Amino acid sequence: MAHIDAVIFDMDGTLFDTEQVYQRAWIEAGARLQFAHVKDALAACTGCNNADTRKYFMKTYADIVDYDEFAAVRDGLYDEIIEREGLQLKPGARETLQWLKGRGIPMALGTSTYPPRVPRNLEKAGLTQYFDAVVMGNMVKKGKPDPETFLTAAQMLGVKPEHCIGVEDSFNGVRALHAAGMYTIMVPDLVQPDAALLPLIDAVCDNLLEIQTIVEKINGWDK
Repeated sequence: MAHIDAVIFDMDGTLFDTEQVYQRAWIEAGARLQFAHVKDALAACTGCNNADTRKYFMKTYADIVDYDEFAAVRDGLYDEIIEREGLQLKPGARETLQWLKGRGIPMALGTSTYPPRVPRNLEKAGLTQYFDAVVMGNMVKKGKPDPETFLTAAQMLGVKPEHCIGVEDSFNGVRALHAAGMYTIMVPDLVQPDAALLPLIDAVCDNLLEIQTIVEKINGWDK
């Protein structure tokens, strides 16, 4: 890659330590509704937007559980946990956003999450100011692993995809970034990349702070 002109971040599990909250809400909702396949559904739908998750449930579990009822219980549990325990940032998130903004690198958010949770989370954490564009799950026809979310974000920034870094934690997110032709960084959260996913990843980072070194190296700022 010749130059990095923008960085696009996923939200849940990448900037916010919320994937474990989602997981807890999914599993508890499954228990309450006696949905025995909840862990399999969670694994298949992590990183997907609500529309694609609903399609998956209708195709796979239509005779077992009502998705709309499940989603209502799951989302209510999620909100209860966040209200009780607070919204936590991933290590290095704020510092990395500040560093990129200070060097004039435009940033976008590319998330499968729907409003009003996205703007509410950004405002609550004081991160709204860092993003020049926000693409949410309701703004695209095809969610991750389709690249539309990230291609839309690059278009909104006015930057070619090949000059963007994309940062993800989920398998579906990584697949979307790779398909978009972006420099793909995975910062694993609940799951580590497997042998099938690794060829799609340009860099696996332990935390978000490592992105600074990657940008410096690609842009020649480390010389």
